[in-house]
Amino acid sequence: MFALATATIESPDAYGGPANRDASRQANYPINLDGFGAPLPAVASNVSDLGIFATGQINFKEIEDLPQLGPLFNGTTCTGCHSQPSTGGGGLFINEIRVRNNTDPGPVHIFAADNMLRNGPQSQGGTPIFAGGMQAEPLGCQITVPGCQLSACQQEEVMKTTFDTDLPTCDPTSANFAGGGNCVVGRSALPLFGDGLVEAVSDQTLIQLAQKEPQSVQGVVKMVTENFLSTPHVARFGWKDDHVFLRGFAGDAYLNEMGISNPDNPVDTSSCALGVTQYGVALEDTGIEDTIDPDGEADIDRFSDFMRALAPPPTIPQNASASRGKNLFSQLGCAGCHAPSLTTASNPASLIPPSTGGIAISSTLNKDLANQTFHPYSDFLLHSMGALGDGITSGSAGPTMMRTAPLWGIRAKSVFLHDGRAGDIPTAISLHDGQGKAASQAFQALSTSQQQDLVNFLDTL
Repeated sequence: MFALATATIESPDAYGGPANRDASRQANYPINLDGFGAPLPAVASNVSDLGIFATGQINFKEIEDLPQLGPLFNGTTCTGCHSQPSTGGGGLFINEIRVRNNTDPGPVHIFAADNMLRNGPQSQGGTPIFAGGMQAEPLGCQITVPGCQLSACQQEEVMKTTFDTDLPTCDPTSANFAGGGNCVVGRSALPLFGDGLVEAVSDQTLIQLAQKEPQSVQGVVKMVTENFLSTPHVARFGWKDDHVFLRGFAGDAYLNEMGISNPDNPVDTSSCALGVTQYGVALEDTGIEDTIDPDGEADIDRFSDFMRALAPPPTIPQNASASRGKNLFSQLGCAGCHAPSLTTASNPASLIPPSTGGIAISSTLNKDLANQTFHPYSDFLLHSMGALGDGITSGSAGPTMMRTAPLWGIRAKSVFLHDGRAGDIPTAISLHDGQGKAASQAFQALSTSQQQDLVNFLDTL
């Protein structure tokens, strides 16, 4: 169902603190209330929480531009990476590159502000249409394209990251890797559906889950201290479990994927475009570009609001084949890492940090997220995946360590595994290595019809 939701953003209590939102604002946006990208059912039925979700969704889809954008970036909007099959989903293609020898943690930035514009002011019938010049499609020369004439900012990026278009794909079990050879890996953006429930799981629940897993596939808990907190917590977001909370993920992505400094990440990745203008357009701002508004929220908080209220992917009823596949899923040992169920904490607001301006989640959303059993088919822990590892070290997550990817909503993906190396589910299963190798071999030993039963089961999640 696609409906036009008109929601007054009221001021629910914030545990005795200031009002959560400016009550004068209205949300009058088209919101998908069913299917992929819909809000949690309880959010959809609450006018205040639905308004918060809608406002966050609009901010999530907003296209950034110069001089806030950059100077180095991978995209101009959150939906550039999170759009399949709807807003908040995964990536349609590989939209991030990592380099093994990059001593600067983070991705290679593909685009740069100093080669975006061309040809100066443009007009139509005497009316200015591109006052600062046209944007070069697609947003300038890409650093990943052989033969690209790199801009000054991109030359700096190559020096910092050690990126080269001739670098091979990382294989942490290869002789080249063992000998210290440099390499690159692509990464596809992960879907965000249901991540508010994932955030609302307590640290202890994930720690206990790791302790209960069979030793042969036992997951590793990664403790991370977000840069706006002083204590470590169990990470659960990102291919290498780099973030605990959606606020941390949003702030990191805003800086590293779009080049926009924010309250949690106040320093730009580069100063290469400071003081530089092209066709009269300043290429880079100074200071924090995403500031906290009077309502106590910056853009990264509104992104978090939207992600936190996204419902899990809708399921499909299982036919006889899918039911047989469900049994095979357990028999093959897939559930050892792809845990079918998790339960959220009784008081998520005690775990989830407030916004950058100190605004807590609403009491109604806290109630909606509490004591919920959901079915992501992931333990959100790190596992050693052998040759399927990405070759990158991120904190305590070494070259072979990867977070278990959730399987819910997998039918909506067009590329599989971290770098899209698999074009379908059977290939993705067959490429599992390390702690996933035994299950992979068991899958390959099945008959063709049994393999299809398993795929049919996964397509219902």
